Amino acid sequence: MATKLLDNISVVLSDTEIITVSINSIDVVNYLEKEVVSGIFQEVPTKLSSVRFETSKEYTPGSIKFFLNGIKEKISGITEISSTIFEVSEAIQIDDDYEVEYVELT
Repeated sequence: MATKLLDNISVVLSDTEIITVSINSIDVVNYLEKEVVSGIFQEVPTKLSSVRFETSKEYTPGSIKFFLNGIKEKISGITEISSTIFEVSEAIQIDDDYEVEYVELT
């Protein structure tokens, strides 16, 4: 039997392949907060046209993720025009919900 401790998260492995995990929820939140990457933004971008959008901050090239009605669009469907403007391959309809996630350019 082996026990491993990772920042207040302990995992006990036994020979019978049954795993017992003891986690204090406050410890998990504190652990995850340490691992959050700074500079990741989520927002509703400004709609410039039915396919062109602008973010409020400059983004790192290749980091942009576009979500249409809760579904992440394929990267091949996004064309980066500048460090704040991008286009999607399919026109957005008036009742569509959209959101973008990106890493701020530093």
